[in-house]
Amino acid sequence: MLTVYTYPKDFSELRVDIDLSMTPTSELAEQCEILMSHRTDCRVFLGYLEPGWMLDPKHEARIRGLFRQFQTTLVCFHLKSLPFSWKNEIDIIHFKKRNAESQTFDDGCTLQSEH
Repeated sequence: MLTVYTYPKDFSELRVDIDLSMTPTSELAEQCEILMSHRTDCRVFLGYLEPGWMLDPKHEARIRGLFRQFQTTLVCFHLKSLPFSWKNEIDIIHFKKRNAESQTFDDGCTLQSEH
């Protein structure tokens, strides 16, 4: 299950179990695989990540298993940078409208459909 935030905020409440936000992107896939092999249940915070621009495609595929095993959260300002395989794993997207409270988008459709 993947939760995506499209705006910055204080994410201290999300950093309760495993915080990988300070892990260099070159090491992120390895750390995710280690986590998947040693833990059975936890919540993972990846921090700010634009996967299409910050990760190698091979690393994107290796990290995707994390969403299927754990509740994972990340911050991504440019949703077009998310690979389609990741978009299909998204459970909830949190976004803000101008001068409004944060809202969630979880109507069951995939992110590929434009709104």
